[in-house]
Amino acid sequence: MTMWMAVSSALTLVTIDNRIMSNLDQRTLESNTRDKLVSIANSAAGALPVVGTLISEVMTTIIPDLRLERIVAFLKQLDSEVASIHGRLDTFEQHLQTEEGLDLLEEGCVQASRAVSADRKERLGRLVAKALSAEELRYEESRKLLNIYRELTDPEIVWLIYYSMNPVFGDGPHKDWVKQHPEILEPVSKTMGASPEQLAKAALQESYKQTLQRFGLVEQKGNRFSVTTFGRMLVQYIQAEE
Repeated sequence: MTMWMAVSSALTLVTIDNRIMSNLDQRTLESNTRDKLVSIANSAAGALPVVGTLISEVMTTIIPDLRLERIVAFLKQLDSEVASIHGRLDTFEQHLQTEEGLDLLEEGCVQASRAVSADRKERLGRLVAKALSAEELRYEESRKLLNIYRELTDPEIVWLIYYSMNPVFGDGPHKDWVKQHPEILEPVSKTMGASPEQLAKAALQESYKQTLQRFGLVEQKGNRFSVTTFGRMLVQYIQAEE
């Protein structure tokens, strides 16, 4: 049984037709069959005397199993999100009958197969659910947001959400978000005398902000960053409703 056949059997957990998953199977991972993975893995095992056996096990067992688990987790989240949008199941079903709707679902599954963190899968499920449950399917908009989401790391998403919040004094959602992600959001010293580890962390933190700017999600005015209209649009897709 291939990975995608296993996914099809798992669709009893969600409100997606088996015919759709069959279509996804043909369009996305047709060439990545178990037999080809075994062939490549065996070649690696023979050509790499030190790590070949480990690589073989990873390619034939660990990676396919992980991808299956990630996709199933994504589909469960998708089901939960659609269920929470009252009265939109019919709309969801209608959109899945279109090429555009299938493409959005396919992209969601492909991204889910590579998503490591639970937060990433959760936000991805929310993004796809909102796109396919909208009264009008805005394909170009949703596809663009999915493409951008694929390129962002989890820390960059955390920073984007941070910039989408209005700063407040004292307690509030802005301060709470920092408390939830101190390792990402707390400023890192770049002053003279800072350790190499601090300088490296500061450089990485700066790169997150630069990436958000490059994609047009935030803008800088002086020393302050603020979310753009496009950035706020992405946040609205991936954030849970208040």
